[in-house]
Amino acid sequence: MDSWTNTSTKAAKRAGKRAGKKAALSASLAALVLAAAPACAGEGYLLHRYGDKPTRGLIYADSSWIETALSPEEESRILFADGPDAAMSAREAAPRSIRVFEVMEHQSAPDKIVHHLQFDCARGQARSTAVEVYRRNDTQESRAPSEWAPTPAGWMTQAQRFACEPASRNPEHGMTPLDGAANQLTVVDLSWQRFWTDGKRPRYTTSRSKTRIAARQQEVESTLARLSGAMDQVHTELRDQQDDARAQAEASARNARASERRQRTPNPALESWIDAPVQLLVGTWGDPLSYREEDSSRWLHYVFGATGPMREAAPSAPAADTGRCTIRFMVRNGSIYDYTASGAGASCKNAAIPVRSVSI
Repeated sequence: MDSWTNTSTKAAKRAGKRAGKKAALSASLAALVLAAAPACAGEGYLLHRYGDKPTRGLIYADSSWIETALSPEEESRILFADGPDAAMSAREAAPRSIRVFEVMEHQSAPDKIVHHLQFDCARGQARSTAVEVYRRNDTQESRAPSEWAPTPAGWMTQAQRFACEPASRNPEHGMTPLDGAANQLTVVDLSWQRFWTDGKRPRYTTSRSKTRIAARQQEVESTLARLSGAMDQVHTELRDQQDDARAQAEASARNARASERRQRTPNPALESWIDAPVQLLVGTWGDPLSYREEDSSRWLHYVFGATGPMREAAPSAPAADTGRCTIRFMVRNGSIYDYTASGAGASCKNAAIPVRSVSI
């Protein structure tokens, strides 16, 4: 690698470091916003199977139900007191809240149980914050919450892994991905239609009238419609947040890079060519004396004197005391991304470098 390429590479690295520092706050805030957003539905899994026919059981979970146990108030306090990095660290260290759905086969057992759990990933502990038991006779009951204790073996350990170790959500760890979401409205039908096709589904009984049943069915359908609309809104908001975060990070990096260039540029006219199409540069400056490919970039080589571009200068010759200024532009994706300039004395400062026209 020759000296000018080495110089440009070092300059690019310095610009990258400064851009990274100046963009850190924006990137951290953006990441915190995305982390705080609810996950999208449709990431359901069968976590665990137990028992033998006719007393089998299935355990389901969906990543959309995983949340941090850190309250929004506490997260906001940390964010404004210590910054986004500290808030993100607190989110990561906080216990995970998750809903787990248990479906049972036998007539005498509950139809399903919804477990509201929290897992302290670092300490390997779990607790139940609520339990909802739904029976086949159209009744339901609640069970008392539990205190923190070591996570018991079996499906609770599997649920902890699901909540704390996203990389483990695959068949190799006994987790079967579903075609859609896992929630209390779908898991029972799914169990009998996909996993217990060899069994006979128990009948439901109820003391409610047909009118009350129809009203309840209408209520469920309305709830599903609202959930569907809410998830569509979540998807839209997440895409907007991602676009905003990406644009903010790119703008911060671009501004930091421009600030670094302005500190080292010998001629303000060079800065006007950043982001200009390469066709405009060549149309104004003429063909470069040479060019060089470097990774995903191309470098265009020009030599300027006091009166304008020097068409016959040797590309490899160093700038001398004759007032020559050697300029190399880095081109990425068809636009000017960066530049380097070198010359003796004030040769680059006094060089007749054209300014990019605002009207072009």
